[in-house]
Amino acid sequence: MVSRRIRKVAAAPSAPSAAEQRRRVIGAIAGLALAATLTGMAVPAAAQSQASHRAASAHARLHHLSPRQVSSAFYASYNGDLAAGFDRYVSKDLILHGFDGPAKREDWVQADLAIKAGITDYKMTVQDQIVEGDKAVTRWSFGGVHTGTIFGIPASGHEVHLSGISIDRVQHGQIVEHWSEGNFDRFLNELRGGTSTNTVQRSTE
Repeated sequence: MVSRRIRKVAAAPSAPSAAEQRRRVIGAIAGLALAATLTGMAVPAAAQSQASHRAASAHARLHHLSPRQVSSAFYASYNGDLAAGFDRYVSKDLILHGFDGPAKREDWVQADLAIKAGITDYKMTVQDQIVEGDKAVTRWSFGGVHTGTIFGIPASGHEVHLSGISIDRVQHGQIVEHWSEGNFDRFLNELRGGTSTNTVQRSTE
């Protein structure tokens, strides 16, 4: 019986030294730090994956919009965030046929943004839209009070209007080709104060 106790005592593991305990604690802390680092890396990766999935879903929804939906949403953006409307609904590879012939997409964007910025109470109205195949025909007009510089023409205080007809060819949820005709010369004349329907009276101090 004594021998059994001796064997048990001999087989029992000895208590770890202070140095060994320190090594174990340091190892555990290092393991926790590594786990925290890996977790921190995994969370942004998951967030990026979710963001990519949302972007792909949004692109897919845009891709399946009909020509009528695209043209309606684009012209509606003139009464809201026009820059965002161009970004979303007008292809970067747009073929543009302007009032004076072929033009660049950026010229159209900058011109329409400048017009809107220079007109107070700006309002775009769509009178008609006709869609056939991949083309949408839109008869539109806009107007407001000329209170800012447009095309180098200073504010006149006159009410100005522009109307026209545009044809937009739509593919994969974006306008890829655009034609426009309108009374642009009359609009410029109104900006210069030559022809106007109403004049805003400015207060004198």
